[in-house]
Formats: sequence, C-alpha cells, structure tokens
Amino acid sequence: MTNRRFAWVSKAAWLDRQGLEMALAAIVLLSLYTYAWGTGPATTPDSWHYLEAARSWEAAGKLVSPTGTPYVFWGPLYPVLLAWFGAAQYPAQAVAWLHTLGLLGSWLSWTWLGAQVLGSETTWKRLYPWVLALSTPWLVTAKFVWSETVFLLLFSIYIIALYQYLISSRLKWLFTATGVGMLLPLQRTAGLFLLAGVAIGLVAGYGRLLWAYGWWLPLHLALSVAGGVVWQLHVQRTGLDDPLIVYSKAAWGIQPLSDFSFVLLRWVLPLPFPVGAVSWLYLVGGALLVVVLTAGATELGRFSRMLSVVIAVYIGWHVLSHILSRGAAGPHDSERYAAVLFGPVALLLFGALRRGLAKRPRVVYGIVALVLIYSAVRVWHNAVFCHQLQTPVLTVQHVIH
Repeated sequence: MTNRRFAWVSKAAWLDRQGLEMALAAIVLLSLYTYAWGTGPATTPDSWHYLEAARSWEAAGKLVSPTGTPYVFWGPLYPVLLAWFGAAQYPAQAVAWLHTLGLLGSWLSWTWLGAQVLGSETTWKRLYPWVLALSTPWLVTAKFVWSETVFLLLFSIYIIALYQYLISSRLKWLFTATGVGMLLPLQRTAGLFLLAGVAIGLVAGYGRLLWAYGWWLPLHLALSVAGGVVWQLHVQRTGLDDPLIVYSKAAWGIQPLSDFSFVLLRWVLPLPFPVGAVSWLYLVGGALLVVVLTAGATELGRFSRMLSVVIAVYIGWHVLSHILSRGAAGPHDSERYAAVLFGPVALLLFGALRRGLAKRPRVVYGIVALVLIYSAVRVWHNAVFCHQLQTPVLTVQHVIH
C-alpha cells in the first residue's frame, strides 16, 4: 500500500512540475508577443486590403479592396474575422486579440499532439513546448496584419481533429476536421496545398489501413476543398485574377526551393543570408534535411509520416505557384509561407533526435540544448526588431496609398 501511495505521489509531483513548465512556456510565448507588439501591428501592402475588406464587410456586407474593386486576391475569411473582432472601429485591438488567440491555440494544439506522438519519454514532451514557444516564424507573422496566424490556428485544430478521428474512428472528430478543413482554403489559398498534402499523406502513411474508414475520408477531403474551389471560381468570374504565366526568372522552381531550404535550415542553424537568388549549398542542405525529417517520421509512426508528406507537398505547390507567377520568392516571403509548417517540422526533428538517442545520448542532448539556446537568441533578436517597427495609423484615410 505504501509503495502504491508513493508511486501516486511521485506521478502527481511530475504532473505538477510538467504543468508548471508548460505554464512558463506559454507565459514566455505571450510575453515575447506582447513585447514584439510594441505600439501596434506592422503592415505590408496586402495588410491594407485585409483592413479595407474588413471595413467594407462591417459596413455593407461586401468585401472591397482599397481601390474599390472586389476583394479577390486573398481568401475571404481573414477580413471577415477581423470585422467580427471589431477591426472597423479598433483595427489594432482586433488584430491583437485575434493573433493572440491564434498563437496560444496553435501552441496548445501542437503541444498536445507532441505529447501523443513523442512516446513515453518525458524529456521530449517537456522540451517540445519550449521549441514552439520560441518560434521566430510564429512571432514575426503575428506582428503583421497578415492572415498566417489564423491560418496556423486552423491547421493546428484540423490536425488535432484528424488525428483523433484516425485513432478513435469517432465521426464527431471527422466532422470537426471537415468543418475546419473547409475554412483552411478560405483563409489562405495555400489551404488547398495542405489538404492536397493530407490526401497524399494519408495514402503514403496508412496505405491499406484506410479501407477500415470506408468512404468517410474521401468524403471529408472532397467537402474540405469545396469552399476553396467555390471561392476560386468566384475569383475567375470577376475577371480580376492574374493569368497563369510561366515566370521567366523562376529558374523552374530552383529559386523558391532554395529559399525554403534556407528558411527551414535556419530554424535550427545560425546561417547567413544567401548571396544570390539560388544557393546550391542550401539546396544540398535542404536535401539532407529531407533525410532527417524522413527518419523522424519513420521513428514516430504513421501519422508523422503523413505530416512529412504534407510538408513536402505544401512546399512543392508553393514552388509551382511561383513558377506560374502566383507566388512570391525570397527568404522573407518563404519564411512567412513556411510558418504553418514549424510545428510539424519541429516534431519530426525531435523524432529524428529520439531515433539517435540510443546510440549517442550525450550528443543528442547537446544538440537539443544548442538548438534551444539558438532559438531563444533568435526569437529575442526578432522580438526587439518587431518592437522597434513603426505602427502606421490604421484609419480609413490611410488605407489607400
């Protein structure tokens, strides 16, 4: 009886310690964002389209761009959400609340998933939330009036619901995943890239086991892409969409592929910016990273193998969109687009490290320590940079430039 009581007390003490560490990680995340926020949000040209569309939606139930033409170049959900949060009257506060919920919800979602797939080894489950809390791409994208933070939240919830359905076969989780999945391409067109990755990843990760779910998963995927397809058809009907033209300087996708390789490698290594549009060194590094992520996916199981395919397909579609003049290139834009992948990339990297733990534990723990230190330094550097950015006056007369 004494031994059982001691075991229960020890488990309770560990849970209390883990809960305290998680609370501290969440506090660090929100504190960094509060400091980076400074005097308010930063903007880029697309930010003004979101703000004006939010105002027009609040005023007349229509999405209008700053030039007075229909709002068509981005998904409709973000400005609608901004309007619901009061962006027509208080744009800065609306962005702050919406992005705070997005950051915290995404952190909670990936922290929970990490606890499920990283196994019984407590070290990884305790360190993973800290890697997420110190995420530079999450912090920087939340500083701007950009749709990425809500996109990240939707993808996080979608992944959790899909995971729950795959392990339990309970339809309530599939219905949740379908509802959120329909919102993904309405938030950002790249939601279609994620859903394509999920479709291919399910086949690659689960194979014949998918037959046990019947037609529910194909139906789920068809319904999930439906909203995005309808929106794209609406955009085509307006005649305002850009034509699909092969971009002569895209180098057949080598440049954006080099950019994404650099961005993902810089999440874990202090690398200098590439001096040219294409860096063959970073392309080779990106190929090696693919090997590492594949090893991590193999270590963590079928769902993680699906996530590895999602990462590859998502980046592949972005490369193709750049070739067809539908996407920007460069390290900054690539980091913005890749922010939604930080959770799964970090998870697979932890899987790869766990795979090598049995052979060289000291080396592995040393690598983890260095990555955490580097992440902390980098995120603080970027928090200071964001804090110093000037916040424009987000009023109607300042919308049109």
